[in-house]
Amino acid sequence: MYEKANWQNGVLTVSGIDCLNLDRTLSCGQSFRWEKTEQGWFGVAYGCAVYAQAQNGMLRIFPCEESDVSRWISYFDLMRNYTAIETQLRSDARLSACLPYASGIRVLNQEPFETLITFILSANNNTVRIAQSIARLCGLAGDVATMPDGQQYARFPTPQAIAALDLDALRSIGAGYRAPYVQQSARMVADGFDFEPLRHMPLLASRKVLTGFPGVGPKVADCILLFSLGRADAFPIDVWIGRALKSMFFEGEKPGKAEMERLVRELGPMSGIIQQYVFHYARKKKLATKWEKRESEDA
Repeated sequence: MYEKANWQNGVLTVSGIDCLNLDRTLSCGQSFRWEKTEQGWFGVAYGCAVYAQAQNGMLRIFPCEESDVSRWISYFDLMRNYTAIETQLRSDARLSACLPYASGIRVLNQEPFETLITFILSANNNTVRIAQSIARLCGLAGDVATMPDGQQYARFPTPQAIAALDLDALRSIGAGYRAPYVQQSARMVADGFDFEPLRHMPLLASRKVLTGFPGVGPKVADCILLFSLGRADAFPIDVWIGRALKSMFFEGEKPGKAEMERLVRELGPMSGIIQQYVFHYARKKKLATKWEKRESEDA
């Protein structure tokens, strides 16, 4: 939540924000088009390049068109009460351990097609290579735009632009075996696939639709739902989060799929947002690595 938003001379200032840590939000693996600079975080979203600065519950975004104010408020999820979410975490001894490492993370509301392609490229990949692949893809097929200060940047390519790329071009950005998945998925969207109904369908039905895209399994589908379609109940589970949950909730046991699904349900309708806290905590504490070592020793 926030108290006031003011736009003046190309600068959007939002004050009275509860629970915002911009560094954690923009570096936790949701988006790969933000880079920290001397002027703040520089990023490109929805075709616009901006700087973002945050301090003491205040967020400044510039250069910003007045017509884009509501978009940035939505992008940073500023209408949601994160104090209530962190109160829920604090009330659970296991989840409260996440707060020193992850407090202030907000789930970004990104463009669905960009999120689809981004997380197809993320499969079996690391954050540095993902960011490099996306930057190369934008440089290869994205429109070039110019900021008011003359700085140029590349927008994320349209579905039609990516669909027109051949596989060698996609492999040149580092897509590897994912190249045909990217090409085919872009063609499906270029042919008219509509993401909007997925916002309102039952979660399992929305996930099933998204897994119809090449290279999209349940985890990537949940990332798309959580990070671009407003589905706070979508809970992506990968090796990191799976082992983190085992460490935090099932010490000494190896839970089955049904037990893991029951745990996610118990976390409630904001489970996907809670997942981001757990994920960031797990990365900082290297819980997945610890579990991998323990499982190897037990084998």
